Amino acid sequence: MAGTQIRYLVASSIVVACARGMLRAPLMRTQLSQPRLAARGAPFAQQPEVDQRPAAARQKMGRLNIRIDDNWYDLTNWRVAHPAGTHWIDAYNNSDATEVMYGFHSDRGMDMFKRLPKSKHPPTHVRPPTQATYAFRKLRQRLVDEGWFKPSFWGETKKLLPWAASLGAGISVARAARGPVRAIVGVLLLAIANSLAGWLAHDYVHGRNRFCSAMRGFGELCGGMSTTWWSNKHNMHHALTNEVGYDEDIALEPALHLWEPDPKNDLRWLRKWQHVYWPLPYSILFLYWRFDSIRYVIKHKKWNEAARLAAHWGFFAALVPAHLLFYSIWLSGLITATIVTVTHQSEEIFLGDTLRKYDFVEAQFRSTRDAKCNNPISHIVWGGMQWQLEHHLFPTMPRYRYPALAQELLKFSAEQQELGQGDGLDYRVTGEFKIIADNVALLKKLALAEPMPGNPSAEPIFKQV
Repeated sequence: MAGTQIRYLVASSIVVACARGMLRAPLMRTQLSQPRLAARGAPFAQQPEVDQRPAAARQKMGRLNIRIDDNWYDLTNWRVAHPAGTHWIDAYNNSDATEVMYGFHSDRGMDMFKRLPKSKHPPTHVRPPTQATYAFRKLRQRLVDEGWFKPSFWGETKKLLPWAASLGAGISVARAARGPVRAIVGVLLLAIANSLAGWLAHDYVHGRNRFCSAMRGFGELCGGMSTTWWSNKHNMHHALTNEVGYDEDIALEPALHLWEPDPKNDLRWLRKWQHVYWPLPYSILFLYWRFDSIRYVIKHKKWNEAARLAAHWGFFAALVPAHLLFYSIWLSGLITATIVTVTHQSEEIFLGDTLRKYDFVEAQFRSTRDAKCNNPISHIVWGGMQWQLEHHLFPTMPRYRYPALAQELLKFSAEQQELGQGDGLDYRVTGEFKIIADNVALLKKLALAEPMPGNPSAEPIFKQV
């Protein structure tokens, strides 16, 4: 058995090396059309300039201005004090950050930003928010007033029960496994438990209430990943979804290409098979994330998170046979990576002339598609990510509100289209298996596509590790 484990470890290392950028990246009026591929083949235009110089140099050369609720704030001297890092501030220089501000901050944080200095000389070339954006802000405020963001005891309990049941059953079966059948069942149960732990940790990082704050350490203890590292990476994906150079979740090359590569970035002998081998790089998701988490907590001296990670590994090493634990993490990576990618990567990828072109709301509609689950098991395993658009527009809302929220977004989409301001705001949903098939079809199309000189690489401007 040891020889088999070594062979799998060597194979996984090769895949990791191949996918070095992948998953560093690392939950009626309905259109059921094929995913849009607009903007993929467009030649790469110059990316918006993001100034990454030290604060002192920036202060001499220009100010850092961000718009929130139609007011401009000068964050030149405050950027280094931002608790989540300077990359957030830099990415929104001379841009509107209203939806991102409300999407990721608590009420306390929202009160604090109002005390920041106003811009004395705000930029004049930035377009105003669209009428659809103003309508969205009214919708959000109504949902806040009606209590949609408040957690419920039963809702939170129902999220925890499937994880606890699959974890307990998985450990029991794995420990008693004496043959291949029980071993496979144990691995499957543990893989599901691990994916569900990831969705729960995801909820607790996004949540802005006392319960989520108390459960924040769940990510290290039960999911085996640093919540701070993951939050920094994941929230950039939320803020700038499918924006090339910003969203690490689409930084998959050279393992997978989601747009035609520049010839100098193209391994054509590898790319032509990407629609065949895609499960291999996907399956390393949690192995890779665990490695990055350990690197991050050591590098940044996050000792409390490091202690919880040590407790996680100690617990599972003591209770689960090592080879079955390894296989379960591998399988869980495939399950989770498939779910988190299929709702975005066959939609619009923003590069060239479309990079940072749209307001936040329109960009989310254009880059996101919901998945229609067909049975209760799928609803559990998808962990709320079948309601991907709802989650991206309202990330701090408890996921058990999303089915009702979907009806609100359908209504919002219809109203904006009736008013003549709904271009790009079509609500998209596809069956859970067809959406996977559509993604594989896209990978095949791009596997056979000719390279596109001038197209960008997937290298992120802001790296988290």
